[in-house]
Amino acid sequence: MYANIIVERKDRIAVITLNRPRVLNALSRALKGELSDALVRIEKDGDVRAVVLIGAGKAFSAGQDLNEAKDLDGAGAEEWVREFERLYDQFRALHVPIVAAVSGWAMGAGCQLALLADIRISSTTAKYGMPEIRDGIPAILGLGLLWPLVGMSRSVYLVLSGDTLNARQALQAGLTVKVVRVRRWHWPASSPGLPLSRSSSTRSGRDGSRRSISGRRRATASRRSTTPSRPAMPSATWRSSWPSDASQSGRAGAREAALPCASAVTGRLGMRELTR
Repeated sequence: MYANIIVERKDRIAVITLNRPRVLNALSRALKGELSDALVRIEKDGDVRAVVLIGAGKAFSAGQDLNEAKDLDGAGAEEWVREFERLYDQFRALHVPIVAAVSGWAMGAGCQLALLADIRISSTTAKYGMPEIRDGIPAILGLGLLWPLVGMSRSVYLVLSGDTLNARQALQAGLTVKVVRVRRWHWPASSPGLPLSRSSSTRSGRDGSRRSISGRRRATASRRSTTPSRPAMPSATWRSSWPSDASQSGRAGAREAALPCASAVTGRLGMRELTR
């Protein structure tokens, strides 16, 4: 049906894949048009309870397709910006939560798509940034999307420097709520929620990791039994403002209200906001 995106239904979840892997899923006008059409169809579908946005290949999205922008005049550039604004308005107006599963580069307009999601889950390879300044393009829309998530100082720095955040830095900044090791994103069709898991080919690696983790835990427990207890450190109150694991959101009413899509990530689609 579409040439630049793939739309799949996993039970009551719509999974949209940006599908231009040869150009790192750069956002061409054709892709934006197809994405807009898909969002309109999802909005009209009363059975969809959540949307997952991913990128094919090694990147989420490298951003704008600059091959289309190099010959724009003033009027063309203005319309180009308006196209993004209309698409972003559709993201904001969608009646169901959006989860961006980010692996690889999420740069410029690609990063902005991730920022428009209600929640972001990152693989260890994820990188976020607004590098437009290096091409002489002001990241006007990007600054406005970053500001409420990571604050004024960090937002201005990222936009003016063109620097990037890796997955761990994004987690510390509050840009993503969870970092997971994946080769590819996988949602079993029979799942009632949005489990984020590795591909089946990594099963043996997982088993080995579990065994090594168990060994480390036993060693740690042994050391603790022979080490004098230390005074408890003061609690860090800032940690309660952003859960390190999305599952914590389902256990706290205030956080559930602030992040209505967190229950979708942990497979709890029975929440009131998602079952209306």
